[in-house]
Amino acid sequence: MIAGPMTDIPAVGLNLAHVIARFPENAPLIRRLVLADQAFRSVCEDYALARETLTRFEALPEAEKKPAEVADYVSVIAALEDEIAADLRNARRFAGET
Repeated sequence: MIAGPMTDIPAVGLNLAHVIARFPENAPLIRRLVLADQAFRSVCEDYALARETLTRFEALPEAEKKPAEVADYVSVIAALEDEIAADLRNARRFAGET
């Protein structure tokens, strides 16, 4: 797991390293939304879990024999990234940012 002072949100017990690594230009907004929006926080939790699970699965010797399972995780991760990106766009729009 990636961790550090800029990625941990102790108040909610969530490590945002994966989300911030994917959307670094939105790090401050991500931190604000995680504290203010339970739905966004839940998507971030799901994203972190999916990324960590994929990493662990790919490290297993039998992973290369199960490309469908890897593809499933990749698909879930992509869908969560799309959802996070949409939430970030909406939050910027709501705040009057471009």
